[in-house]
Amino acid sequence: MPAPTNKRVKNKRISRNIIIGSEAFTLPPVGDPNRPKGIPDDHTKRWTVYVRQPQGDPSLTTWLNKVQFKIFNTYENPLRTCENPPFEVTETGWGGFPIDIRLHFQPISGEKAQYRQHFLQLEKYGDERQQAQQEASGLVRSEFLEVVQFNEPTEALFEALTMDDQWNYLQLPAKGGKKAAMMAQLGQRPKRGYPGGERSAQLPDKADDNIAFSQEQEHALILSIKEKIGIVEKSLDEETKRREQTEKKLKALRAELGHEAAQQAAQQASGDRSRRR
Repeated sequence: MPAPTNKRVKNKRISRNIIIGSEAFTLPPVGDPNRPKGIPDDHTKRWTVYVRQPQGDPSLTTWLNKVQFKIFNTYENPLRTCENPPFEVTETGWGGFPIDIRLHFQPISGEKAQYRQHFLQLEKYGDERQQAQQEASGLVRSEFLEVVQFNEPTEALFEALTMDDQWNYLQLPAKGGKKAAMMAQLGQRPKRGYPGGERSAQLPDKADDNIAFSQEQEHALILSIKEKIGIVEKSLDEETKRREQTEKKLKALRAELGHEAAQQAAQQASGDRSRRR
């Protein structure tokens, strides 16, 4: 088999979503029998920082090789490397701090590593309702959706990002019910983003229970936007016509009153507006 080349697929761009976040749980106080052993007395939280794929998205490992987390330098071995999922680091502590995250791509991508940063949120935040929920659950979660774009990817990466195997991890087990058993028997699995199994980086033609977005939905959205633009343009035309009619009336009045009278009236109107302010 020939080695993969770095030749790029022109005029193609493929995006992948990732979730970068953290979760912090309140630890039992010192002296509580449920408090884990070996944790410093001043540590009040157990936290996890992570890089995850959104539910139902293609597998991260198709394009992500490893993740490095640079945590606070007071921790032992502050540079943590995760070469396999789950891409996460768990520790305990008492205060939040920024964490540098380095995403390393699969060698076939030919891409340099990308950097992200996440602040480790350990204390409650948000409005009163959110803080009450965090207090009741003992959990503080802070996460954000990030987009990684591959502009004109290598041929090997494009092949990987458009193949159906990215969804293998979603294959339903046979013991999951009649539908799952039938799918397993037929060697099928949920299709996410592929119309009839077609390998493509584009949106599928139609949506179904397993496909969140489609060209059909995109087309409907475009038509809706165009309709709203038409309404705005119609209102603008009507307003322009009303303005033109008003200007014509003003011009006729000026001609009827004469130049000096029109100028005096304009000055009086200007003075009235100034007094109203």
